[in-house]
Amino acid sequence: MLIIKLNATPSTNSFLKKWVQESKAYKSIAVWAEHQTDGRGRMGTKWLSEANLNLTGSVYVGISAHYQNNIFDLNKQVCLAIMDCLMHLKIPELHIKWPNDILSDNKKIGGVLIEPIMRGKKMTGVVVGFGLNVNQEKFDVSLPFAASIKSLTKQKHEIGPLFELIAKNITAAILSDHIDHDRYLRVLYKINEMCDFNTIDGSSFQGKIRGVSPDGKLIVVHENGDSKSYEEKTLAFRAFQNL
Repeated sequence: MLIIKLNATPSTNSFLKKWVQESKAYKSIAVWAEHQTDGRGRMGTKWLSEANLNLTGSVYVGISAHYQNNIFDLNKQVCLAIMDCLMHLKIPELHIKWPNDILSDNKKIGGVLIEPIMRGKKMTGVVVGFGLNVNQEKFDVSLPFAASIKSLTKQKHEIGPLFELIAKNITAAILSDHIDHDRYLRVLYKINEMCDFNTIDGSSFQGKIRGVSPDGKLIVVHENGDSKSYEEKTLAFRAFQNL
């Protein structure tokens, strides 16, 4: 795997997508930056990260035909691969908050952004962007539920080796084509627990998460017993409304 380190870049995903498209590369490539100045989350959200303290990086992986119509399976693979690496750091209470956040002890420590690489109408690979709060200890007041690995473990971590470990684990997980759906559900945040939700139209309700559909919709059973599926950005945990 080719690993590229940048001092600064607006977006590691944008850098790597351009690299792959211009070079016609087909092997795994990874890039990380000490400072990402215009990081992106899913659906146009911003990823805020303090320079030199956190991990912001991306990995390109060519994919098999299995994933052509199963982009959410990739999301599962990536989140579980990151969690595997973090477990070795003794980070407490790790969970995946639908659809793409990594939580520890009810605090957000990371997120994932997957973007396809297309050749005509065929998806030939993906660029997986991920951010992790590593050594940052103070966060903006607009992020009350953010935390870092250091704040949780009381230990400072070297970012470069951590990035290389996660990048290789993500690549191996995607290339394996094995998706552990049961394990994903076991670590899904608040599954089978009564939670308060807000919807995009301003309404609120209580319900229990029962799972995630094959196309990535969150399945929630309302208090009255009705089961509904919600697309990304149409539903939020009330406590995490601004994340």
